[in-house]
Amino acid sequence: MVEEVRLARSRAVRIVYGAVGFVFLGLGIAGQFVPGLPGTMNLLIALWLFSMSSERMHRWMLSNRYFGQQLRDYKAGLGIPRKIKVIAVSSMVIAVTLSTVFALENTWVRIAVVTLGVVGVWFVLSRPTREVELARRAAASTA
Repeated sequence: MVEEVRLARSRAVRIVYGAVGFVFLGLGIAGQFVPGLPGTMNLLIALWLFSMSSERMHRWMLSNRYFGQQLRDYKAGLGIPRKIKVIAVSSMVIAVTLSTVFALENTWVRIAVVTLGVVGVWFVLSRPTREVELARRAAASTA
């Protein structure tokens, strides 16, 4: 698979993209362990930022043994595995529910957290499901 790396022309811009890329990489890795923190979305943002700043980091992310396959599948249009979707949606619902019921007192903050949770759930559910997409591609290739 040929990856598009479109490095920014300006060195200063590449440095900014790279620095922000590392922030999102850290959030993406943390999101693999912290319920409610979106791991895959942050890794995808980091991947894009590195495509603008560092071919080496871009390649490293795509070849990483822990999340590289997930990123390659997503870039290939295969979407998100069903298991990851279930875990992501469940984590978001649990985190938003616990936050709004037990931790947050301000009504507007509760509304904001619920709204962000709904957007997160919508985002995950609106992405293709890997297993469904693979079955669709297999059926299309045999037809």
